[in-house]
Amino acid sequence: MANNRFSARRLAVALLVFLMLGGGGWLLWHRGAMERPSTPGLAAYEARDWPAAEKAAKDWLRTHREDRDAQRLLARALIRQGRDQAGLTIQLRLPESMLTAEDYFLRGQAALGMGRKEHAILAWRQALGKDNDHVETLLALEQTFLRLDLLNEAARSAERLAQLPGWEARSALMLGRIRAEQLDPAGAAEALSAALARPDEWHGADVRDRVLRQFARLLLRAGKPARAREALGRLGKPAADDLEACWLLSRCDLQQGRATPASIASAARGYRDQHPIEPEASPFVGEAGCRECHEPIYRSQHHSRHARTFFRGDQFAKLELPARPVPDPDDRAVTHAFDRGAGRPTVQTRVGDRVFQTVVDYAFGSGDRGLTLVGHDDGGRPYEYRLSRYSDPPGWDVTSGQPRGTGQSELYQGMRITADAVRRCLVCHTTDARSIVTGKGPEAADAAIGCERCHGPAGNHLLALKAHAEDPAIARPRLASGAAVVKLCAQCHSPRDPELPMIPGSAEAVRFQGTTLTWSRCYTESHDALGCVTCHNPHRDAETREPRYEARCLDCHGAGRSKPQKSRSRKSVATRKPRAEAASCPVNPDSGCIGCHMPRVRIPMAHASFTDHDIRVHREGAAGSAATATAR
Repeated sequence: MANNRFSARRLAVALLVFLMLGGGGWLLWHRGAMERPSTPGLAAYEARDWPAAEKAAKDWLRTHREDRDAQRLLARALIRQGRDQAGLTIQLRLPESMLTAEDYFLRGQAALGMGRKEHAILAWRQALGKDNDHVETLLALEQTFLRLDLLNEAARSAERLAQLPGWEARSALMLGRIRAEQLDPAGAAEALSAALARPDEWHGADVRDRVLRQFARLLLRAGKPARAREALGRLGKPAADDLEACWLLSRCDLQQGRATPASIASAARGYRDQHPIEPEASPFVGEAGCRECHEPIYRSQHHSRHARTFFRGDQFAKLELPARPVPDPDDRAVTHAFDRGAGRPTVQTRVGDRVFQTVVDYAFGSGDRGLTLVGHDDGGRPYEYRLSRYSDPPGWDVTSGQPRGTGQSELYQGMRITADAVRRCLVCHTTDARSIVTGKGPEAADAAIGCERCHGPAGNHLLALKAHAEDPAIARPRLASGAAVVKLCAQCHSPRDPELPMIPGSAEAVRFQGTTLTWSRCYTESHDALGCVTCHNPHRDAETREPRYEARCLDCHGAGRSKPQKSRSRKSVATRKPRAEAASCPVNPDSGCIGCHMPRVRIPMAHASFTDHDIRVHREGAAGSAATATAR
């Protein structure tokens, strides 16, 4: 009994010591944990109440300044509220080991908000390294790649998202959009068909009726009018005020050889009149299909630089290639030897005892300013070749935008590019980029930029002519507003990256006339009348004589002229005169307009001079100045 009592006392003492040293400490820790921001703060964060999560984290950090969990919660809440710099500053102080996929996702969001796209993409890739199925990251990559015109990367993100339960329909929807941008109407329609089977799983990405219209367009582009009619039927019977649906239904009738009811035909004409520049939902016919009825215009356009800005296949025979090896401009010991070969040309780049071979797939440029080669190496990797041919001064030099004086032999072959980069080149140098890659479709035979690049696919047009329809079923830029025409031309005459900073008078800006013209008061005060075709005929090369353009200036700015009126006719907007108060020039009211207000600017990197289309007063007058404007 005594031993038992002694053992009981020892056990009681041990328990007391545990409670004082261990258990009491646990109680104190547990009490502290209940007060940590992880309870109220995380609950608010998970409920998407970012301000409450921020407050909880800040309240805790007032007495626990070094608590990293609270710091992470605060950083997350701040970035969620768009306070990117503050949130990122806190997050960057945390050890990388404690960051999760969500933290890297938010780091990317903050970087994107501050205009650092490359940093954002890197952070999102790190997020996927932590969690390959992180939904927000996959969505962010998909949308950012789509916005940056990196369509292959966007498609890969959408396809990865499609593997997650509940996201299949949303991914199919986005793949439909991406494939449409890739000029693949059949593939895009297939993806949208899968998406439309489950529109309730789109997570708010779009609305059903809009997608049905897009679906019908794509089916008509692919020459499948019966399925397009079925899709439009899911909208319900087109009402007279649903002009777009009536327009698409009339195109189904055209392709199926049916007569269109008068009410639908009238609504369809109304839609086309309101959208004169919209491409038809139609297959291509190729420039040869336009020649029979438009021989003079076809002949003029076919001899313009637009039609000579791309070479491949048999066209390579027209290329002027050096007969002897060309020394590299940065290292005379390196040479580039051109060989026409039996099919495609090749270039052998010799660096010491090593030879790098490039097979030329395409050549871009009319030769008026330059000619750049694009090809692939022995491993099939695409390259923009290091040397381009220039006309001013004539000869071969480092391709604009590629590094100079690198001393790295692997760069002497050229700059590695992506399939998306090749597609972007093809988009602006051919009628239809996809047809060039696949070799399918009549438009694949076009020399370079054909009629349907600006007028849209003409399959419906030929059917309309055959049916003697009142509506010619073709896009007609001459009936469009000045802004619409500029937007059409700017697809190729403006930078591909809409976020590229453009400074008036800079070399980067002067090259892109589709952007710089819109900065001019002549444009902004023209009441939507001034556009590219006001001065340029798109079916022939641009004039080089200044008096021809000055005559256009003096139409509005001539001395003693009254305020011109916009024509009421629906004829070409190219003949309309802007309605702005067009004062005559106080320096020289009769001539010299172009040299003073639109000077030629030399761009050494491009080996060329460009006319500055930002029409304005220059500080240094007509001396080819690239100075910024003093008046707008």
